[in-house]
Amino acid sequence: MGSQGETHAALRRLAPIELYSSVRHSMGLYLSVTVTCRYTAPSPGQRIDAALLYPALARVVSAQPMLRVGIRGQDTNEAAYCHVKAMDLARHASFKTLDACACETMDQYNQQIALLQGWHHSQTWPNLDDIPPWCIVVVQPGTATGQDELSTVQDILFSFHHALLDGISGKLFHESLLRELNHQLHQEAANATSSRHLQLPDAPKLPEAQDHVITFTNSTSYLIRTLWNELGPSMLHASKPIPWHSKAIDFAMAYVTLTKAVDVPGPVVTKLLQACRDHHTTITGLFHALTLASLAARLPADKAPSFAATTPIGLRPFLGPSADPELKPLLRVLVTSYNHEFPPALVAQLRASSNADETTWRIAQRVKDELKARMATMPNDDINGLMKYNSDWFGFFKKKDGQPRPDSWEVSNIGVFPPSPDPGFAVSRVYFTNGAMVTGSPLALGLGSVAGGPLSVSISWQKDVVEQDLVDGLAGDLAQFVTRFGETGRFAAG
Repeated sequence: MGSQGETHAALRRLAPIELYSSVRHSMGLYLSVTVTCRYTAPSPGQRIDAALLYPALARVVSAQPMLRVGIRGQDTNEAAYCHVKAMDLARHASFKTLDACACETMDQYNQQIALLQGWHHSQTWPNLDDIPPWCIVVVQPGTATGQDELSTVQDILFSFHHALLDGISGKLFHESLLRELNHQLHQEAANATSSRHLQLPDAPKLPEAQDHVITFTNSTSYLIRTLWNELGPSMLHASKPIPWHSKAIDFAMAYVTLTKAVDVPGPVVTKLLQACRDHHTTITGLFHALTLASLAARLPADKAPSFAATTPIGLRPFLGPSADPELKPLLRVLVTSYNHEFPPALVAQLRASSNADETTWRIAQRVKDELKARMATMPNDDINGLMKYNSDWFGFFKKKDGQPRPDSWEVSNIGVFPPSPDPGFAVSRVYFTNGAMVTGSPLALGLGSVAGGPLSVSISWQKDVVEQDLVDGLAGDLAQFVTRFGETGRFAAG
């Protein structure tokens, strides 16, 4: 590693979307994204240990420039990626065996993973100009357990600074690591100590900034409307209902992320997917609708007359002709988002509906149609095309302290983990979470699934911003909805 205080050469300035996350980290408003995959061993007793991990991880890191850069000047609006010339992978990878008494069953083990994931979301990245801000933890249940289902599993938690990568990149990282682990299984035993030390004298060629390879174009009307909403006098703005957002933005609250999982078994996922096709929607649209159904039932109409939500959208399909073909597969940040509104009339209709399933499916279709229409016009009139005009992200965020949050929840779907073509380890679960968003949604749902296998729905939130009872109720509702659907084909009872 570079010595403390050593100045590393700047590679390029952070793009606006990357600076957006760098500033949030510097201000303690959002610290990391985490994607944890469950690695199932080919036979009992087979384990991912240092000798297997380090050479495989070294090849992944060597192939991915964004995993071997630091961030210089993170406390400024001019932050830049910098060249880290040497890495000790032991500073990025660790091994953890959980207390056997705390994970005697798979459900208990999953709860421990959720706790660990929340803890990682609550940690800042140190020495950013010297140490690339990401880490993995290889986790396994304690050896005292006699449960067969736990005897062949380990989870690898991958946590990273959002200025380096997006959620889909987190899944792609695991795809690469799985491939390299299975390759390493058939090689001669490696020296773990030598494999963990990487010498990187040549500066990496970084993937291009998002706004350099996505052709954002903004109409005059969109530009004027957006700037007016952001900068115009509030007294001249049209009155607009504020959606339920739990509590106002409060920078003074301790930054502690909590996470909770709802696991949907593979056969139920198959049934849900078919039902989504039959109702012309998607799993993303469905979980927006189910979340709305739960919160509308649990929150009184006078406190929650309306809701709003966000869906992140991956921009990889929209890379323009200027994008370097060799850099297209690299892990990076390529993301925007779309906002959905659930106005008072729609929420009141849901609350009063005598056919909750029909209304839920109609809302799920509405979300899907909105996303389809947005995708058809991408990348025109997108907020990312205006981010370059903001020269002070610190000032931008400081103004939000004390203001209402913009929406009620987020549903982010990183998609399906494909089956491995290679013999050896396989991934059997994907648990994807966002850190608590101090200036964003009070609730974040992360969706990740395995081909032909389970779907894991995560819920993450900032401690004390959302009441534990409400989160437990939402998780219980989602679990009950999908379980009942698997048994009866309906979400609602009766």
